[in-house]
Amino acid sequence: MQVTHIQRDHTLKAVELQSTADYPIRFYLDVMDDFEQTCIHWHWHPELEFNVITRGTIEYYVENEHYTLSAGQGILKNANVLHMAEPAQNTPGAEMFSIIMDAQFIAPARSVIYQKYVAPLERSEKLMCLPLHPEEAWQKEILNALHVAYALSQTESGPFELRIHRLMCQVWQVLYEHAQLLPERDKSSSELTDQVRIKQMIAYIQTHFQEKLSLEKIAAQANISRNSCLSCFRRVLGVSPLEYVIEQLLEWALHLLISSDLTITEVANDCGFGDASYFGKAFRRRLGLTPSQYRERKRGELYRQAHPADLG
Repeated sequence: MQVTHIQRDHTLKAVELQSTADYPIRFYLDVMDDFEQTCIHWHWHPELEFNVITRGTIEYYVENEHYTLSAGQGILKNANVLHMAEPAQNTPGAEMFSIIMDAQFIAPARSVIYQKYVAPLERSEKLMCLPLHPEEAWQKEILNALHVAYALSQTESGPFELRIHRLMCQVWQVLYEHAQLLPERDKSSSELTDQVRIKQMIAYIQTHFQEKLSLEKIAAQANISRNSCLSCFRRVLGVSPLEYVIEQLLEWALHLLISSDLTITEVANDCGFGDASYFGKAFRRRLGLTPSQYRERKRGELYRQAHPADLG
């Protein structure tokens, strides 16, 4: 399955990527150029996530950590961890496949296997993520198993569910056997506080971004000062609160440009920009083209996908 947008609730929890109880694992192809704003915005989910880069170079941000990974490399992100991804500069066509898995796909929560082998890693507050490099033999084994599991998910031939389960158990066994090599990091009290505060503030922004937000209103959600609010956003997300708000406004604008027949001025007003000129400048600065050009290009792409016979 290919996705081009990660729908999140007001807490930034991804609401479309969650697995189902009867088969708690999902597989996705992520072509970065096809995503709105060419990036996967900050989000989290209660499942584990494996990414393997198949083309280009991708920048990963996992809470306070940053990794640059290229084709052949990958990353594991633990459950409930805030993260985002975007292609590195000057790397068009970057893509990866993603495997999002409830840890109970390995074994039920009440089982000895889960309690003894799965929970210690999945529930570790010190383990946020693990970059995977093929130069390390044990990490290469994980990457190879992930490739085979993804390929099986696309063909769905034979007892593919059993084979995928065996492969993911193999992945977990390798992780457990190398637990002493996993990059655990103790979070300071200030980092833990930052995580709580940032989720409170972005939850507020997510539900009020179309309103006229002030720094004071955002800071009040975490009961902190303006300066503390600015510092918190910079430390955790690497942007200012205003920059984050504009990103949310632009993401909503992209949705409206594709899904509605509103004029550019109406889109600007609906998204809270107020001024169509300011909206156009912010849009072009972020996307490299005008709102009208974006709408025309995207609608053309959607038409070609829906009517391939017309191109023959």
